[in-house]
Amino acid sequence: MRLRTIFLTVFIVVVLGVAAAALALPEIHIGIPGLGRLDRAETGPLGLKLGLDLQGGAHLVYQAETGTTLNVEFAEEVAADADRVREALDDANYAPDDIADTGINEGPTFAITGAYLSPERRGEVLTALTEAIGEPTSFVNNDTPPPTIEQMDGVLSIISRRVNLYGTEEPIVQRFGDDRIIVQLPGAGGSVITAQFANDADISAETLQTVTATASPRYAGFDITRPGDGSTIRITTDETLDIGERRALETMLNDEIGAVQSFQSTGGIEDAKRLIGETAQLEFLRRQCGAPVQTAGGCIPPYNDQRIGLTGDDLENAYHGTDPTTGEWVVNIQFNDRGAEIFGNMTGDINIRTNPQTDEVIAVFLDGEELISPVAQAHIRDGRSQISGSFNRDSARTLAVQLKSGQLPVPLELIQESEVDSLLGAASLERSLMAGLVGLGLVLIFVIAYYRAAGLVAAVALLCYAVVTLAIFKLVPITLTLPHIGGFILSIGLAVDANILIFERIKEEIRLGRSLGSAMEVGFNRAWPAIRDGNVSTLITCAVLLWFGNRLGGGLVNGFALTLMVGVLVSMFTAVMVSRNLLQALHALGLGRAAVLFTPEKIRPRAAGPRTRPQSAGGGR
Repeated sequence: MRLRTIFLTVFIVVVLGVAAAALALPEIHIGIPGLGRLDRAETGPLGLKLGLDLQGGAHLVYQAETGTTLNVEFAEEVAADADRVREALDDANYAPDDIADTGINEGPTFAITGAYLSPERRGEVLTALTEAIGEPTSFVNNDTPPPTIEQMDGVLSIISRRVNLYGTEEPIVQRFGDDRIIVQLPGAGGSVITAQFANDADISAETLQTVTATASPRYAGFDITRPGDGSTIRITTDETLDIGERRALETMLNDEIGAVQSFQSTGGIEDAKRLIGETAQLEFLRRQCGAPVQTAGGCIPPYNDQRIGLTGDDLENAYHGTDPTTGEWVVNIQFNDRGAEIFGNMTGDINIRTNPQTDEVIAVFLDGEELISPVAQAHIRDGRSQISGSFNRDSARTLAVQLKSGQLPVPLELIQESEVDSLLGAASLERSLMAGLVGLGLVLIFVIAYYRAAGLVAAVALLCYAVVTLAIFKLVPITLTLPHIGGFILSIGLAVDANILIFERIKEEIRLGRSLGSAMEVGFNRAWPAIRDGNVSTLITCAVLLWFGNRLGGGLVNGFALTLMVGVLVSMFTAVMVSRNLLQALHALGLGRAAVLFTPEKIRPRAAGPRTRPQSAGGGR
């Protein structure tokens, strides 16, 4: 028993030392062989990563681009002008965004750009133009129809993948209506403006001071430097400049300093916009494996990937369905003529050389991340194929959406960008933390006053719990939002509850006359089933919340469930190991005879009198 206690003590000290060091270091940069690098350098308290509602960040709203452009041409003798065209469109209840006369000599030609027109509405517009002006000699339309649900799901998946590479950044990415997507990124603030001027621009220190003085008060403290080239200045702000403020700054620079030849904004929201706005890259690679692989197996590394020029531009369609023979869920893909030729040559070469056992597979990548690497089971000549595997309906649909959206992403237009302040604010956050510390202090005072030495053990175990849990939040890292903090605070209550169960069992055993050492051992053994069952039921609830949250887009639910799950696991560690080990250490220090220090009840010493044996109902002999 003593060897076990020493081993557990060393283990607990090591865990606490690592956790305390992780919280004490403002930045962590460690290279772990075989596991890559561990880099943590956040600006929150103790180096923790704070979410959007605690530290603010970027708020971006994207809308799917839809619309119709009509190229209408009338005969040369038809008297048509922009006003008559506009009146005719008004009669058809269609108000376009822009009507431009292209000025072609052969006849009056107009480009009409506006909201999306269905085929029926286009017919109504054509009829209105014919009745008001005359029948057009040419009526050509270029449509961008409203996106489908699957297209928006594909765009949502791509954006989530790009802004949340490790799954722990906790951005808010969600659909708003049928054609909009909201992206909120915590901490994505600040801008870096690089402006290049003509050679004759006056970029003197006095002029730069004038620019600083005339700037918006919100950016009065921005930093201006001149990197290298004398005609270039760099402006760095702690706040993020929106579109209007950037335009105003460019105008001010042009007026105060000289002609601006180049004006670029980077950092903060700009980097996020570039990351989100890139075209999704879907690519099919030919993978040479290290050894032959069966159809149901995987590619054995090391392997070599070879580009064959087959990308998402060659994919016409992808949809999920069931195999008519086996009834299993599959993903059906169809290439265009060019893609069918490339795909057919590759599958034919693979099967002719290595059939029936192949050492080559087809690796599918989206944005540089591997989606799947199926085996080509036959020579596919027509560009139509199936991807089979251990799919269910949801996973098959997800893969089909990823393939299709990678091939044809919905065009998005950024319609709103802003910087979001934290919901709590700095002062409110400090008061909330102070209130939490006061509440925790009152709980510790009560536990110590009521359970005495055992309460002191609970206080130490609770502090160990807090240190280990916060270290896990920092090292993973887990971005802390208000739901995360709610789950963490709830898990503190569960940690205290576990210690109370243990102490109550110990108190009962002492009341029955057991020695302190025996009461500790029996009390732990009898309290453990209740602690185990209660915590396991909480973990099951957390798993259910995570499952529903992942499928219903409940980021707030996920945050609460994740921190509660981590807190429950750590509380089991501190209750079973830390509290038990501390109690055994106190007993070993000679407090075994002072059982009164471990229970609030008055205990009669054994030597105070003979113990009476209960008599039977019939009386004694």
